[in-house]
Amino acid sequence: MKSKRIHHPIVTLPVANGRMYIVSSPALASQVQRASASLSFEQLTVEVGPRLLGIDEKTKRIIADPKTKVVSHALNHIIHPYLGPAEMEGLCVTQLQRFTDFFDGILSGLETDLFRLVTREITRAGMATYYGPENPMAIQTDLIDEFWNWETGIVAYMVGIMPQWTARRAYNGINRCAKGFEEYFNRGRHAQASELVRRRQKLHDDAGISYSQQSRLEVGLSLGINVNASITLFWVLNNVFSRPSLLAELRHEIQSNAILLPNTISFAALRDSCPLLNSVYRETMRFCAPMSTTRYVSDDTLIADRYLLRKDSIVQIIGGLLHSDPGIWGHDVDSFNPRRFYHTPNGSKTSDNGRVPASKGSQIHPAAFRAFGGGTSLCPGRHFAQVEVLSFAATMVMGWDMEPPKGQEKIRWDPPMDEKTFLVAAIKPLRNLDVKLVRRQGMEDTKWVLQY
Repeated sequence: MKSKRIHHPIVTLPVANGRMYIVSSPALASQVQRASASLSFEQLTVEVGPRLLGIDEKTKRIIADPKTKVVSHALNHIIHPYLGPAEMEGLCVTQLQRFTDFFDGILSGLETDLFRLVTREITRAGMATYYGPENPMAIQTDLIDEFWNWETGIVAYMVGIMPQWTARRAYNGINRCAKGFEEYFNRGRHAQASELVRRRQKLHDDAGISYSQQSRLEVGLSLGINVNASITLFWVLNNVFSRPSLLAELRHEIQSNAILLPNTISFAALRDSCPLLNSVYRETMRFCAPMSTTRYVSDDTLIADRYLLRKDSIVQIIGGLLHSDPGIWGHDVDSFNPRRFYHTPNGSKTSDNGRVPASKGSQIHPAAFRAFGGGTSLCPGRHFAQVEVLSFAATMVMGWDMEPPKGQEKIRWDPPMDEKTFLVAAIKPLRNLDVKLVRRQGMEDTKWVLQY
């Protein structure tokens, strides 16, 4: 790729209405993250959000009005606090119970597209956890597919040129989901929702946002709840089950460190005592979630005492460049290395002999790993996503084998990634991954319990 031959830490690109700065250096990315006073994430949210969700002009004015502070208040006083490690226990316990029910219902021999199975189950569970048992996607189960129809066509929908024709499935998908949420509010079903959702809904009420427009905002929150975690989980399962030796190592690690009773898996132990599983999770995200961090430059800003970013331009930290730079990660940057994050959550540079050293000098700059963004826009749901992905993956690893479905000689692992589509969320596969789920020998009747 031409972009891989650019070795400048920052470059300027001309765009239609000005300029865009592209950052590809971890050290400079860190500087950009620190300059949050003049490099605004909220301004971009105000501009992009309405196009993403089909918000009307009145609601856009309410959101953009600095007096209402709808966006900053929701992020700083509702979403971030309720998704912090110390406050999210109730949500996690509920989510893990829903996973427990799901695993109990899997019949040995189930043939399925693994991507569809994982993404739809994470969506079902997440919507019930956040929005309660009478959430729109529980009342109308076909809305789950409508939601994913919108997500798949989200870029064409955002362009906004006659989306009812140019992005018909996405247009119909978000409209149907929004109608479902409007009925949810009108019938008072949000009284059963999580504290996070109820407080956010009151904020929107107080700001004067109608139920019809609140409904679209909830579809947007659902995007954050469901999409990245479920896509990442799919790739984790692909990466583990396609590598028999890695699968065996993980089974030994989980069995030795995270099984409290014969059928109980502890998330706390997965997080704290299973370094290989955590490394697989983060290395998977390096490939499937090279998220870019974008900021609006509200005032002329000098970065690193050297680079002047002009007012009314855009600066973007390109996750794909950072995640694929051999100067950062080592000569095996294009290969999946399950131990790359074994010693540190920031990762270690692979040595020439192929080992991942534990030495401090090999540790990678923390701003190089972009799967959760960085700075003031660091993903508030990252801790909850870790609970979901590690717990779900560990249960599959311990309880199931994957075999080829009927009529297929072998499983077609590693479907190609949809890397050419403009990245809004984690990268999806370009084809199905069909598998048969078979309960492991000796565990045919095990009822797994997931503990927070």
